[in-house]
Amino acid sequence: MLKKKLTILLVANCFWYIYNFRLDFVKLLKSSGYKIIVLAPSDSYKDLVKEYVDEVHDWNLLRGSTNPFLEIRSIFHLIVLYRRINANLVHNFTIKPSLYGALAGRIIGQKKIISHITGIGPSFFGFSRAIRFITYLLIPIYRFSFARNTKLIFHNKNDSEIFLKKGICKKESLCIIEGSGVDTKKFRNKKIKNSYFDPVQILFPARIIMEKGFIELFEVCLELWAEGYQFILNIAGDIDKENKSSLTRKEIKIISQNNNINFLGKISNMKSIYLKSDIVILPSWREGLSKSLVEAASMSLPIITTNVPGCREIIENNKSGLLIPKKNKLFLKKAIKKLIRNPKTGIKYGLRARELVKSRFEVSYINKQILEIYNQLIT
Repeated sequence: MLKKKLTILLVANCFWYIYNFRLDFVKLLKSSGYKIIVLAPSDSYKDLVKEYVDEVHDWNLLRGSTNPFLEIRSIFHLIVLYRRINANLVHNFTIKPSLYGALAGRIIGQKKIISHITGIGPSFFGFSRAIRFITYLLIPIYRFSFARNTKLIFHNKNDSEIFLKKGICKKESLCIIEGSGVDTKKFRNKKIKNSYFDPVQILFPARIIMEKGFIELFEVCLELWAEGYQFILNIAGDIDKENKSSLTRKEIKIISQNNNINFLGKISNMKSIYLKSDIVILPSWREGLSKSLVEAASMSLPIITTNVPGCREIIENNKSGLLIPKKNKLFLKKAIKKLIRNPKTGIKYGLRARELVKSRFEVSYINKQILEIYNQLIT
């Protein structure tokens, strides 16, 4: 008699996340003999994910919504789907699915749940009073939802400490796994150059929103171009309509009139962009753990980023890149000048950055840690 496969339900705020951040992990689960079901709001990546899993289901969720009626509807829909699928283990990714998934699980008695907090976003350190007030009201719900959660995974220590400080979870229920990892064999530059391209190619690999530090970078670049520095700023990212701090299409159109800026949009093959880049800059205000920086480091590229959680873990300042204070245009400008003027230093930083990635962020190492948690919970 054949042994029935154990069912794993992966829940995310979009199929794009599963495809771009967790596809290697999905493949590992399949090779380990699990039945894989993915649940997320429908998007253009749904059919791509479907090729690698047993089932996909649409979840009625709006990622950027704060409408309480729509959010309650999303939770009830999740409860219905949980009951219908009846998985052996549920793994929720990102903050909103983790909260709603834990709450739904508590209501129906689903005990084996992993809440994977990839980043706590502006809700806990928000730049809007309204968002901070909503979060204050939600804290009791967080505590109720995560009180009996089987496991919480964080991408950095700082995020986990915030949850502990607010009494949302207990220390024994959490662990830290640094990001989603990178395939260092795939993200590898086989031809390390001795100098930069002409003109220098700077890459900003992120969504075009305020929290990624795009405005600071744009304003500093304008100053540097006015001073005679020659370089191209390539933007590998798109606007985020569900994020209230996103730039608009109209603003992008105005900015793109500058001949020194290329808006590349959302890129499916980031390796091809890294190969055409000299310096990667992400002056983010906060991250869970930046996948784009890990990929750039794996490609032996020098990095300028901010000394904040989710960024500083990837860079050793003045050894494998440059760390600057967040929202500080003066330090950002100095850092860009330093790397443009000293290509040999930048290339040296990039080589060191790759060594750090290989030792800490290799995707097989990251996925093995998650799989060990699965085995503990299921057995």
